[in-house]
Amino acid sequence: MEKLKALTLMLYRDFKMQKSIQMKSPRDLERMINNKTDQIELADILFLKFSSDTGTILNQGRRGSLFAPEAIMSVVKKLASHNLLKWSEIELANTTLEKTDFFNSQLALSLEIKQVFSTQTKTQKFIYLGGGHDYIYPSLRAINQLTKKMVVINLDAHLDTRTDPSPNSGTPFRQIAENFDGDLEIVQLGIHEFANSISTMSNLPSGREIVATYEDVRFGTKEFTETEKFLERILPFQEDTLYVFSLDADVLESSIMEGVSAVNHRGLPYDFVEDVLLYAIDRLNCQHFGFFEYNPVYDNLSQKGARCLASLIYQIMDERNFLES
Repeated sequence: MEKLKALTLMLYRDFKMQKSIQMKSPRDLERMINNKTDQIELADILFLKFSSDTGTILNQGRRGSLFAPEAIMSVVKKLASHNLLKWSEIELANTTLEKTDFFNSQLALSLEIKQVFSTQTKTQKFIYLGGGHDYIYPSLRAINQLTKKMVVINLDAHLDTRTDPSPNSGTPFRQIAENFDGDLEIVQLGIHEFANSISTMSNLPSGREIVATYEDVRFGTKEFTETEKFLERILPFQEDTLYVFSLDADVLESSIMEGVSAVNHRGLPYDFVEDVLLYAIDRLNCQHFGFFEYNPVYDNLSQKGARCLASLIYQIMDERNFLES
């Protein structure tokens, strides 16, 4: 027992020493964490975090996506910084209200996000981190105040247009189609027919929905080799349109994304997803990006799912993808 105590103490001291060395390392001063500002009104990039899995649970999904925002941000913060852009983060999930009145919690959250927009005059990029995909609905409701013409680019194995009587992580796009004020188009990429019921695939009450299944994408891009041509056909740039990028982590193939409620045995490859993101940034001037349904509880020890999503977020944070002030 004494030997075990001595060994534990030695390991603890070694850990503290290594921690001290790391904190003093010049390399540590070049990480993304050092670009963070606690004054959110000064942020060029703002992360809106929704650390809750209530909507996923209501959709009979696996618990754990509430840990996603912190798991993803822990990787983002360690990435090398090559610019002076400032970023900040704000937690907006109200788990107490969600558990008592989920529908009204979504309406209240939408108002909170609207308030954030009113104060963020400097922010050019908004990154929404769930949690369940239900959080895209209050986000889109809030974004609706900024535009009357919106195109949502959703990469997902599921349409998330379920006809359930109560809202959950599977209903957000039918909800926004019912409540959007203006011209709405939802472009769904990577959908699997076997993962969506007939009722889910029924027409939306309003707006326009374009669905490209996994097979449509695969063959339309000639085995993912002609992505840009495919995107130009399905997502041409439209003037006076606000574009929103939304990624449900289960759209990615299982070899790189294990940490989700429904692992995708035949999902989209990472390179295609990154190409769509860069197209949205470069060609569509997208400023709103959502990442949902990652579940770190079911990821492996290397955190490969979080690292995958962090690498996509890194592209959004690239200074070359910002407008000149």
